[in-house]
Amino acid sequence: MARLMRCLYCGTLQDEPAGAKLCSRCGGELAFVLEPPPDQRASYLQAQMELDQVMAPAGRNVERHLLVTLRTPAQVPADQAAPTGAGRSPLALAVVLDVSGSMQGEKLRQAKEAVRQAVARLHDGDWLSLVTFSTDVRCVLEPHEVSDQVRRVVDSALQEVVASGMTALCGGLELGLSKAASHKQDTTLVLLLSDGQANVGETDIEKVGYRAHDGRQKGILVSTLGVGTDYNEALMVEIATQGGGRFYHMQHADQIGAYLTGELGEVAALAAREVRIHLSIPSGATLMPLSPAYSAQQDGPQATVTVGDIPSATELEVPIRVILPARSLGTKLSLEGSVTYRSPAGNGLQTALNRVTVRFVEAPAFQLRDGVVTPVVEKVLEHLKAASVLGVSRAMAKGPAEARQQADAGRATLRAYASLLGDERAEAEAAESQHHFAAMAAAPDMAKASVTAAFARQRSTKKFDIKKDTK
Repeated sequence: MARLMRCLYCGTLQDEPAGAKLCSRCGGELAFVLEPPPDQRASYLQAQMELDQVMAPAGRNVERHLLVTLRTPAQVPADQAAPTGAGRSPLALAVVLDVSGSMQGEKLRQAKEAVRQAVARLHDGDWLSLVTFSTDVRCVLEPHEVSDQVRRVVDSALQEVVASGMTALCGGLELGLSKAASHKQDTTLVLLLSDGQANVGETDIEKVGYRAHDGRQKGILVSTLGVGTDYNEALMVEIATQGGGRFYHMQHADQIGAYLTGELGEVAALAAREVRIHLSIPSGATLMPLSPAYSAQQDGPQATVTVGDIPSATELEVPIRVILPARSLGTKLSLEGSVTYRSPAGNGLQTALNRVTVRFVEAPAFQLRDGVVTPVVEKVLEHLKAASVLGVSRAMAKGPAEARQQADAGRATLRAYASLLGDERAEAEAAESQHHFAAMAAAPDMAKASVTAAFARQRSTKKFDIKKDTK
């Protein structure tokens, strides 16, 4: 019976080959996959690290990309589940609802019904608060421990909510964060829904995003839901990114319920908390994740990438750019590490991360595409596209000049990286990105669809209303 082997260069996991024990992707050395050590056998989070190019020219600094893939199960093992009858710890939810004039009619009706559905799914012992914002900001429901009586109070309070006025989004976010922090639980979520442009109070993307960042530092997740075509998707993405949560776009009002309750379900079913990637890297190397959703800290040869919380049944790819220092002919530079996290039961667990290796070869003989691992390059390229789209969207919110500059930089990055797949592919990717960025600037629908797809690529968000989304 064939045994699993892993390439020590590109990181590919594969069946044991019948002949020579060489990697089918890069020709590198294979090693049998060993059983995890005793202290890691309770770990259920699967992790794999892959490298996009396993060769480099001697005597030169080089840029390479790691792709770390994390997978959580649909259900954590019984001994790692939260020690409660519900199988999860109590959570705190603060709903922050836009009730400006543009929400009048079907959108507000659907939003109210979505809040009712979310409250029905909360367990007794959870905490709930409800904040609304228009020209003014108001706490409709102070933080309460959920019970049947509170559910009736929420229903009564929602009947009094009407739409009018402008959009004090930042004020709503601030009050929602304050209410969530007052009764913080092991899982605390601020869920902000809006259909319009922030036009009262603070409107600067970075400054509003910092409010969410500050909340995240205090253990509060912030997710956002944008409805229709008139809201600022760059702002909503910034809030979700800085808040460690997720962003969703809903074109139609009747999608609100599915996505609001869907995101609540994601947070209620977190499979791995406080996930961190720890890497041992060569002396002189530096690294940086491609997405601002993941921060990195480096102390000499040790680096840590903060991933955050991962829901159940999720496959998450974290691409990391690495600058390796010049080395002499024949040198091999390896990177390896581990992934640490906390289970719902509160136990600290660890998963080993396999080794990948770059081999330095004679510089004059080295060609641009030597040692390229095409499947990994294709995945990294998709993440680079997503990063470019989100960067252009953010720049568009600042002005046309910034958007053009960001689009040019993104196109150059894509062309350079795609050249690993051939000159024709490089020019095709550059042309496609130019067309794509122009379409984003011309059409709000296209911009929101592009940003939604890009964010989903980076954060592995799920679709909760497939029927409506596939129309």
